[in-house]
Amino acid sequence: MTTTTHYYIGIMTGTSLDGIDAALIRADGDHYTYLAHSEQPMPPALRAALYALYQPGDNELHRAAVAAWEHAAASAAAVAALLRETGLDAAAITAIGAHGQTLRHEPDHDPPYTIQLQNPARLAEQSGIDTIADFRSRDIASGGQGAPLAPLFQRGLLGLERGTIINIGGIANISLLTAQGSSGYDTGPGNSLMDGWIQTHRGLPFDADGDWARSGTLLPDLLARFLADPYFHRPPPKSSGRDHFHHDWLNRHLLGIEAAADVQRTLLELTARSISDAILARPTGGEIILAGGGAKNAFLVERINTHLATHGYRCTPCPIPTQALEAAGFAWLAAQFIQRRPLALAATTGGQPRILGALYPA
Repeated sequence: MTTTTHYYIGIMTGTSLDGIDAALIRADGDHYTYLAHSEQPMPPALRAALYALYQPGDNELHRAAVAAWEHAAASAAAVAALLRETGLDAAAITAIGAHGQTLRHEPDHDPPYTIQLQNPARLAEQSGIDTIADFRSRDIASGGQGAPLAPLFQRGLLGLERGTIINIGGIANISLLTAQGSSGYDTGPGNSLMDGWIQTHRGLPFDADGDWARSGTLLPDLLARFLADPYFHRPPPKSSGRDHFHHDWLNRHLLGIEAAADVQRTLLELTARSISDAILARPTGGEIILAGGGAKNAFLVERINTHLATHGYRCTPCPIPTQALEAAGFAWLAAQFIQRRPLALAATTGGQPRILGALYPA
């Protein structure tokens, strides 16, 4: 039997708002291969608009609609750049899987909801490629958390039968791959609190290599207050976002006398501790792989490895570019939609088997 080859592109903009990632994968039957990745900077005006929408404000509906229009234009530009770099035409791509920009994620609210801002109609129009979007809301509707979706695609993309993958974006999530299946959950803050703190105090978008955090002193009492948050003690499935771990959450734990660098150091330790605690609580016996923007933070990786080393573990590099993994995952999710394949969600989001996504034809 002849196996038909299809190409899919995934687009991801994470909660850190550091860029637009587009990744290309090839599907040969049920075998998936990562091919290429293009990272484009987030246009400054769009980044500012999206960042402002993280918090309630005036005229939100208008501002969100304008930002969605611009987000689609930037996403289409990222797709065009990836096609140029790979020498492919739009006609060669079966579909785009577009995540959108998460602005709200409230799976435990009554009623539950999640909002990924985007304009997939404009993306399909500009790219000339069928676009699959809105992957999370069907899972929410079926009783799931809507996140994380990463465990669903990481086994197929990385070729792992057993292992642990930590994706450190604005929020960090863990994927646990075993012979019995895949599971996962959000461990807590990734980069978002650190990014917000350094933006406030030093006017920088992120703490390169964790150098500012390294210059500070760990505040054990503050770390203990952070880790006392009930989220860290809830059993999975669970998911979180900026709706919970935000600027006001951080300020509630401060006494107001802390040095800014010491707070940054303690926020980095919070991310390292919550991640390493999650890894050690459910060891898979396989590789431990770090991905996402946080995997580029040398001091954060050092601290995670320090915690793991006492138990004989150490992280290994991601076999594909760390920034490409989630984008490639949404390409994989687009492929599952095209095949109308229900996904097993119970062990990751707590939801029912469902086909995720909605189609916007080119």
